[in-house]
Amino acid sequence: MPKKPNAVCSICGQPYYVCNACKSPKSLTPWRIVADTMDCYKVYTILRHYANGAVARETAQKQLEACALPQTFQPHIRAAIDEIMYPQTD
Repeated sequence: MPKKPNAVCSICGQPYYVCNACKSPKSLTPWRIVADTMDCYKVYTILRHYANGAVARETAQKQLEACALPQTFQPHIRAAIDEIMYPQTD
């Protein structure tokens, strides 16, 4: 029997179920706390590295292009992706 959703994906906004073992990490944050799928977690990781300055815009663009992106995004995630993929020129 499927479990009732108890979390919302930080990337796409879809509700999903996270088991209690994942909700109480001992040392590392399990990816299931952040995202509902590995693809959404990849997007999360790319955006996080870009925001922290660990990767350049061009690298983040290539990484995002290689991902299987979800159909929908949280509004702030869409804005971050647009900033990377479609930079404003002055």
